[in-house]
Amino acid sequence: MKKPIIVIIFIAATIISPLAKANQNCTYLVEIQTSCAPSAETTDHISLRFGDAAGSLITVKHLKNPKLVYDPSHGLKRHGSGYGGFIRCGIDMFEASGECMKQSVCSLYLKRVGSDGWRPGWVKLFKQEKEGRAMPVSYMFYFRTFVPANVWYGLNYCKP
Repeated sequence: MKKPIIVIIFIAATIISPLAKANQNCTYLVEIQTSCAPSAETTDHISLRFGDAAGSLITVKHLKNPKLVYDPSHGLKRHGSGYGGFIRCGIDMFEASGECMKQSVCSLYLKRVGSDGWRPGWVKLFKQEKEGRAMPVSYMFYFRTFVPANVWYGLNYCKP
């Protein structure tokens, strides 16, 4: 009697374990450099959408609370609450969470809502590992142009 129960438990663990891993949530770090062009900075509401070739997609409705900033006039520094990011020539890092991507991130879109305008230079994504390291998981997405208002605007390098 004991053998069939052990076999059933083993089979259930073998089937359920990969399914549980596929639905795990991951934390991604989004690094965004705002261009050094005149009037590149913004206080507009910025959203982000990124995905992989397998069809996984994560949408962040509002990028806020940057964790780390590179301010060209002061070097690397941490900002407290009240800093919204997206200063001219600055590099901001934001957290995004969602279902773990099965492949590298190959599409990235930005959406700007507001009246300032904004000119990002580039965007890169990293996956936060358990050990505290951040591993790159995307191409470098170069924009270097103003993002139009109220539409998803971006790049898709995914192969069909």
